[in-house]
Amino acid sequence: MCNCVCLTLTRVRGNLLQWLREYFSERTHQTRVGFAFSVVIELLSGVVQGSGIGPLLFLSYSNELAEILERAGVTVKLFVDYVKLYMEIANDM
Repeated sequence: MCNCVCLTLTRVRGNLLQWLREYFSERTHQTRVGFAFSVVIELLSGVVQGSGIGPLLFLSYSNELAEILERAGVTVKLFVDYVKLYMEIANDM
């Protein structure tokens, strides 16, 4: 099931939100090496590589992650697909 909480917070609503929920629901993955296949597993997260919507969702999730971390006192620097985290750690011994 799609956890579209951050999408509703970014004002994605209606038919688009429903389409995204369906897009991320009941997805499976199987790996093939030569003629051998792995078992089929249900995907609980992630975006299809090469999808047109992938970069948009990455930005949405990255921005939400940055906000959560900054509220916890972590400095977050975002650049394209790279995240750098900083936090001061004091040793009062």
